[in-house]
Amino acid sequence: MQKQTINRRNFIKLSSLTSGSLVIGFMLPGLPALALSPTDCEFFQPSAYLKIDKKGKVTVFVGKQESGQGVDTAFPMIVAEELDVDFKDVKSEIAPYGTLKEGEHDTGGSQSVMTMYDSLRKAGAIAKAMLISAAAQVWNIKEASCAADKGEVVNTINNKRIKYGDLVCQAALLPVPKEVTLKNPKDFKLIGKGEKRTGLNDILTGKTKYGLDIKVDGMLYAVAERCPTMDGTLISFDDSAAKRIPGVIKVVSYKGTGTPMHVHAGVAVIATNTWAAIKARKLLNITWDEGKKNNDGTEALFKTFEARAKTKPAIEVFKKGDVGSVAGKNEITGTYAQPFLAHGTMEPMNFVAAVTGDACELWGGLQLPDWTVNTIAKDCGIKKENIKVNLTAMGGAFGRRLHFDFAIEAVKIAQQIDKPVKLLWERTDDIKFQPYRPANYHLLKANTDKGTITAWQHHVLGTPVGYMTDGPDTKHPEEMDGADRGFCYAIPNVLTGYTPVDFNINRGWLRSVDICVNTFPVESFIDEIAQKLHKDPLEFRLSMLENKPDFKTGDDPGAAIQSPARIAGVLKMVADKIGWKQPRKPNHFIGLATHSFIFAKSYAAHAIEIELLAPKKFKITRVVAAIDCGLVINPDGLLNQMEGGLAFALTQTLKGEITVSNSRVVEDSFFSYELLTYAEMPPVEIYIIDSKEEPGGVGEVGLPTVAPALCNALAAAGERPRNLPIRKEGFSWV
Repeated sequence: MQKQTINRRNFIKLSSLTSGSLVIGFMLPGLPALALSPTDCEFFQPSAYLKIDKKGKVTVFVGKQESGQGVDTAFPMIVAEELDVDFKDVKSEIAPYGTLKEGEHDTGGSQSVMTMYDSLRKAGAIAKAMLISAAAQVWNIKEASCAADKGEVVNTINNKRIKYGDLVCQAALLPVPKEVTLKNPKDFKLIGKGEKRTGLNDILTGKTKYGLDIKVDGMLYAVAERCPTMDGTLISFDDSAAKRIPGVIKVVSYKGTGTPMHVHAGVAVIATNTWAAIKARKLLNITWDEGKKNNDGTEALFKTFEARAKTKPAIEVFKKGDVGSVAGKNEITGTYAQPFLAHGTMEPMNFVAAVTGDACELWGGLQLPDWTVNTIAKDCGIKKENIKVNLTAMGGAFGRRLHFDFAIEAVKIAQQIDKPVKLLWERTDDIKFQPYRPANYHLLKANTDKGTITAWQHHVLGTPVGYMTDGPDTKHPEEMDGADRGFCYAIPNVLTGYTPVDFNINRGWLRSVDICVNTFPVESFIDEIAQKLHKDPLEFRLSMLENKPDFKTGDDPGAAIQSPARIAGVLKMVADKIGWKQPRKPNHFIGLATHSFIFAKSYAAHAIEIELLAPKKFKITRVVAAIDCGLVINPDGLLNQMEGGLAFALTQTLKGEITVSNSRVVEDSFFSYELLTYAEMPPVEIYIIDSKEEPGGVGEVGLPTVAPALCNALAAAGERPRNLPIRKEGFSWV
């Protein structure tokens, strides 16, 4: 059994008794217990994470923001496991903003289960311990003679039972225990068993309320015309034609902002309905000052990357051994490039804001609500303590709602009218004005001797997110996860570096962030070296992974641990399941790739088989994926994430690209920024490594190895892609 120590907190909040009842919630330390009747309560809430009503129904308050990743299923499963209740008696609700510890609402980096697993287990165990204690008092027996089972406390002496619902008021009067004993994982009955997504029927039937569905009394609607270039300003606008559209209430302007969100200056039409606002926006006559950086373009950017790649990196990121000691000996070089990418969420950005006097109320989906509140306070001149946030479900995020430019815009517009305003982004707005995954370029060099790599150099050039969020003077703009101290292959001499290149469009984090950026070139180049050395790509990788010890990736105590053995484990799994060593059909080729999603403590690999139909024309016939993410909470949710990750990554690999001309994004819809279609989704098999390690994250882990695995298969067929998306190099698929 695992013994956990709980910080002393009393979690009982008392409301007035005007209705003849007592509502149990939170209590500050030191609040005295009251002599109350065991029936004078509505529910039992021993912590901010859950409550139990008199019918024994459990509500789990989910702090992490649901955007399709399944936290509203995984979190209740963790609580229900320790609480020993039937999962059908558990539901989830969005935890009201401000009721949890700082940071517990923030959602990103595949951290949700990792960071909340212990807290949620303790919450369930505390509630169960208090219910058992209440039952022991009823029966006048020792707590040791009681057990919990399926939402009831069992008297092990005479097998009598009391339902949790009949104990909630008695339990609410008890002190919160300082220590609780958590289950041994071998005794888990729910964790590790597949549960279908909570609320799936509501999602499919349109009952789930997303930000776009929110309506507030008296609410108006707004759409905005934005300055086409970042950091541009408004000179003037003529709204006379727009105001003639029935339903238009007002036209307002607002200034743009700098770090961290880089809101474009805009002119917004406020109307009684969306259609009036959209029509009126098209009639605005606006003159902009586009600023001095209005001629940046992606064609020139990649030429700059190529030229600077040949110079010394601006920042040395990781050094091991001395690459100079073998410089020039049997040198192999390769270059790889990836474009700006959009997030492509199903639900376009939207937000509701109401400003009354010095108070502000917000409604919408946010991945980082704490940062949002702090920034709105700064950029809009509203005291932080006067901002109320109502969080909603999100129709996709992928990192887009880590940024909250749309929320700042909504507040700036609402400050100019005395009613709540819902700001809507059309799809065109969403594609043309979001923070994009940075474009990047890679120059890699390797020296070999007797069939092994003796030195490895990796120069990454990128348009860093840090320049956007922290300004160009940031000390650590490098985006090198996967190519820094966590570099997993056992090579004696390694030197990696980063060169930042500024560019006048906004950049932000996208699902799988820089691990995805760096895994493509690293796993492609490893394969390229194996080919040139006439080595089997699988065995070549394993020779640098197997029998290698785990190692820390930093000097501080909390530095991540890299595990070459687990990286090798997922690689061997996909190779075995796809039949790497078996004879292949004519014109069929297989590519492999593996990686560590190090800050989420998870590992994944892909093997992709293609059939070559003609030069540079192929069909993906089979995809095999493996993941090692430690203890799995919900296998069904994990499979969903891996399948979705494959679709997301194939979009990036095959056709995803944002291009820029004169500091303006060219693409403007899903017709020009295409996503993977249902017909293009290949068959996929997913294998989960059985592990007793602590839970890792899974939301992003299934992306990084898709592109290199596919490109390695194409290289085996005779043509190695070096630039994503691969259709830029003339590849096509069926």
